[in-house]
Amino acid sequence: MTKEGFWNTVSRHPFGVLLLALFSMLIFAPSISVLENHLPGFHGVASLAPLSLLVIGASMLTLWKRAKHHARHMVAGALVVVLLMLSSVVPHRLLVPIQLVIQILFLCYVLWIVARTVFKAKTVTSDILCGAISVYLMVGVLAGLVFVLIEYCSPGSFRVSNWTGDSVAQQASFIREPGWLFYFSFVTLTTVGYGDVLPASALARSAAVLVAVIGQVLLVVQVATLVGMHVVQRSTDSKK
Repeated sequence: MTKEGFWNTVSRHPFGVLLLALFSMLIFAPSISVLENHLPGFHGVASLAPLSLLVIGASMLTLWKRAKHHARHMVAGALVVVLLMLSSVVPHRLLVPIQLVIQILFLCYVLWIVARTVFKAKTVTSDILCGAISVYLMVGVLAGLVFVLIEYCSPGSFRVSNWTGDSVAQQASFIREPGWLFYFSFVTLTTVGYGDVLPASALARSAAVLVAVIGQVLLVVQVATLVGMHVVQRSTDSKK
């Protein structure tokens, strides 16, 4: 397949690309801290930079294909990328929360665009199905970023239960690794609740409850919408 053919295939399925990027975040973020063993400077929020860039890139493709004002969206996406790279390279405490807030706002807008497209669709296609799944996973990614922001601004907001390390300092260093907070976000979103990571502050508990409720409500609404769209589509096809 030529480069042009590959790009055409990718551009026709922006939700599919976004879904792959979100799945990469889902699968690799919880274990991203293992890179510290090979890259000593690759730790904390900076360890998520490659996965975040992948999600932002897929989000920019989605905005290019599904939203108006392309130039404005590309500039916003480029700003997020620049702040992400700066916060990963420049050791300034203010850069991390700023880029987290900007990244959260950008992904919230992407989530709104994808959700609007899915719920306004008249037929169920493979790309619409990918979009529906992407909405659910995007909520998990956003929750993870919010949890990272809470922990960064207020250390100790989350803790590990039944910790077997040697000191409290080790536990604090461990939980500040953002991969664990992304793991916690998806566990909370699906209401699995293993109990190994716990919200320890009022803000963290409120955020966790909100994510759990959103996850269940969103799942019900999405299933009902897609089933309704499929029934209407089948009814329309049978009348032709």
